Amino acid sequence: MRQVFANYLAAPFAGGAILFLYLTWTQDLDYAPWIIPFVLMTALIYVLGPQINWWWYNRHPQDLSPGLTDLLERFCRFYQRLNATEKKRFRERVALFQAGTDWDPMGWPDDILPPDVEVALASQAVMLTFSRPKFLFEKFEKVVIYPKPFPTPEYPFFHGSELFEPDGCLLFSAEQVMAGFLQPNTHYNVGLHEYAKAFILTYPDEPYPAELAPDVWEKLQQASGLSREQVESAIGIAGVEPLPVAIHHYFVFQEPFRKTFQQEAASFDHIFGSDVTLQPETLQPETPKPETL
Repeated sequence: MRQVFANYLAAPFAGGAILFLYLTWTQDLDYAPWIIPFVLMTALIYVLGPQINWWWYNRHPQDLSPGLTDLLERFCRFYQRLNATEKKRFRERVALFQAGTDWDPMGWPDDILPPDVEVALASQAVMLTFSRPKFLFEKFEKVVIYPKPFPTPEYPFFHGSELFEPDGCLLFSAEQVMAGFLQPNTHYNVGLHEYAKAFILTYPDEPYPAELAPDVWEKLQQASGLSREQVESAIGIAGVEPLPVAIHHYFVFQEPFRKTFQQEAASFDHIFGSDVTLQPETLQPETPKPETL
């Protein structure tokens, strides 16, 4: 979904400005003062465009296209466990999250970001806040997407994802994002990881597990099959904190995580809403064909 409602709202005022400019040019200079209010209204709508768009789409939620819906049906385990009503609400929130996010494609042809990358990321964020009335991360609305791993001033080497708190910015490699989304059994989902970090920073007072045991990485691997080395290789940065990884596994490897981390799972049930996370897993993601990557 693209933010176009404000453009429709501004069109009559822009047209009026052009009309009176034409009349001033071809008929009489007395029409000139009428240009000013139309130009001012057009400029005001342009400046307030994001707020206007959000107000409209929040009251008139749009659904995802059939192709993007199929992407969730095939590869999003959380979405697969929802009932029909919750699925519709999830899709509408994903579409709203797309509208409320400042996407910045870097290094893409024509600066156009593929919609499946947006949905792959938006669905991870919506999953974390699905039980809450506020589902946007207002402090982290800027999302920069590179096609491949990238260096930054903070980490001047190629890596797959990063959260830069001073600028309220999340950065991702689309290659790593889609690998984790399409193949969750074998690839760590960096989108979910960084949004888990954003969640922790947004809600610091939640009852997170007070202290993860020294053998936490062995237990995390037991619950997921992914070693610490695999997790850090996907992100591309060493020294990863275990809490976002535990949140990732709580959503992606639900049943084995519950068996391995009973107390932590109970804490996460309270934080993320047990009404949807406690439902049994019924479907597994399909193995994607090469052309979907």
